[in-house]
Amino acid sequence: MSLSRLAMRIAAARAVRGATLAEDRVFDSAIDPIDLAIAGNRQPILVVMTDEHEAIPVGRDLFHADISCDLVIDAAIAARVEIGGEVSITIPHTDEGMELVLDMMEHQVIAALTRECSGWSRVWMKLVPRVKRRLSRRGASAEGGVRFAARQIVLTCDLIEAPAGGAAIVAGSAWADVLTVMEEDAALKPIADLLRLTIEGAGVAEWKRAANMLGIHKATAKAIGLGPVLDEGADPASVAAVTVTGGMSASLDEAAAAEQGFPHGGP
Repeated sequence: MSLSRLAMRIAAARAVRGATLAEDRVFDSAIDPIDLAIAGNRQPILVVMTDEHEAIPVGRDLFHADISCDLVIDAAIAARVEIGGEVSITIPHTDEGMELVLDMMEHQVIAALTRECSGWSRVWMKLVPRVKRRLSRRGASAEGGVRFAARQIVLTCDLIEAPAGGAAIVAGSAWADVLTVMEEDAALKPIADLLRLTIEGAGVAEWKRAANMLGIHKATAKAIGLGPVLDEGADPASVAAVTVTGGMSASLDEAAAAEQGFPHGGP
């Protein structure tokens, strides 16, 4: 579930970059308070974070659950803004002017996330099947000689799950799209490689993936019939080690049995 939160936050930050009056002044999870950030850059800025994250699991399956996460986007402005293009306008550094800029930026942020303006907005919408709540908080300060206005946008989002550990990422799925757009970004490609390795792993047997999804140990998995089982395609060496005697029974050498998870040299 934390992988979904990570991917959603990255997608949001990339989707709003260049799509608002903040232009490329978008920061992912900045640690400094907004007043310190705006003091160093008085033009409009955005800071994208994830805050409250709640999951309602079943049993011990802490990786797969109904997931809810707050996406928090702080917007701030501490100087007049000049807008060019088809309509040229200078918005003064007044209370009314700063409030106008923040209203425009909030609209632009929501549009960038919920309209397919880029590959990033598309994958954000795939990762977030529903937004349950939208909250907007006003802020302002004049400390340290810097007079600025701020707006905090909070979107409470449902998130899709990350794939089961060890499972291949299915082509055309939301996670395949996420990794594709990340791999196209030179700065994010190492993170995409790490995510793919974390999700797909080095190959995990089907019964182990099922046990992981249920949050159960091997003894319970065996008791309910999940496995372990011998798979000729996945482990031909262990299958070759089986010697059938008497028509209905089989013996398995201890090394192969241990690899398959059987105690005492046999199933």
